[in-house]
Amino acid sequence: MPIISLSVYGSRAREDHSDESDTDLFAITDDEQYAMIIEGSTNIACYPLDQAISRAEGGDLFFLHITTEGKPIYDPTGVFPKIQKHFCKKPNYSTEINNASDLGYALIAHSEHINNYYLLNKRLAWCLRTILIAKSAEMNRPTFSKEGLSRLFDDKTLINLISLKDCQSFASKAYPLFRSAFITYGAPPKKDLPNDTNALADYFLKSENTMGVKTARLLNRDINSESYD
Repeated sequence: MPIISLSVYGSRAREDHSDESDTDLFAITDDEQYAMIIEGSTNIACYPLDQAISRAEGGDLFFLHITTEGKPIYDPTGVFPKIQKHFCKKPNYSTEINNASDLGYALIAHSEHINNYYLLNKRLAWCLRTILIAKSAEMNRPTFSKEGLSRLFDDKTLINLISLKDCQSFASKAYPLFRSAFITYGAPPKKDLPNDTNALADYFLKSENTMGVKTARLLNRDINSESYD
């Protein structure tokens, strides 16, 4: 998989990382399909050039992140600036906000029946951060760090909630705070949210909520099994 371009993004690009921070890399490769490579604390999102340009043109939130604060560390043919030029911000990010909110409310509603606390906390933090980043983009002030989001929305609780992404225990006191944050910053809870965990994947599939479908399938596997990966 020859790499055409490699950039760093996230906390190490912003230079606000800690010793425990992941290293997030964005690569353009000559492969035909997207791939995510995880090696320890290093994550490499690998995209074919055509797919990267298409997602940038569509205003994808991830590519907003990449094009806003990514820093090329290997880019001999100048691919990265081309992707930046192709980025076109959406008029609004209501779909992303609705999908992240729906998943967040579902996780909280079923939190007492979820045994994989790490997945629960990681996804709740992802939902909140996605909502806030989408709102910041709509404000024309795209922000990605938890500290920056906390300042932008003048809400100190956001730092602690987003920091729970690495928590592996049941954080009972945090879940009502997550729900309050989803109500404050996200979309209202849906009345037709399934009570049955097994129905969640189909529910999210109908609304084309990709992360919702993926999470529901993972949770169903965990709930129905005594062992975890």
